[in-house]
Amino acid sequence: MSPVDWLPLVAELCALDPPIWVMGGIAEELLLDGSITQEHGDIDVLVARGALPASLRAFDAIAFSSFEVYFEVLAGQPLVLGSERDGMRAEIGVYDELEPALPSFVLPTEDRPTRFILPEDTLRYPVTEIQGASVRTVSPLALYHLRAAFILTGAFGPPRQKDVVTQARLRAELLAHASADELRMRTVPV
Repeated sequence: MSPVDWLPLVAELCALDPPIWVMGGIAEELLLDGSITQEHGDIDVLVARGALPASLRAFDAIAFSSFEVYFEVLAGQPLVLGSERDGMRAEIGVYDELEPALPSFVLPTEDRPTRFILPEDTLRYPVTEIQGASVRTVSPLALYHLRAAFILTGAFGPPRQKDVVTQARLRAELLAHASADELRMRTVPV
């Protein structure tokens, strides 16, 4: 997939109702570099579990249908669902709200499933304008926490070199002001 093909899709997804938030590699590249120039295998978005049925209908209306569960830690509570449209893959990460507007999710760890609680600013990062497209991403701190959780647990495979490099760039370029406490993930056993 050519990098130029992603921005129109990102803008289309960010216009959906209920809202979605872009995360993962595309969000990291947009916030760090202000464009999409690298190859990406998919676009990762974040959706509230309570809004998932309405979100799936909204995705279906733009020709993303037949979502299948890719990853589930707790039975009956999908964490990642995926679909494809015209060769473009979309993956929906589903978050829980134990408190209003405070996203969390469960990943497997060595001892037991663990709930990772994202920072309070996760869903409050300002919309970013990129080449005329309005893009709603999770906050840089949430990107950092998400990547840290995935690296720590290995839930989606071992960390790649580019994951380590991106994590360092987020820390140096967008989170230089963040304290050690802000960078530390809050977790609770499930």
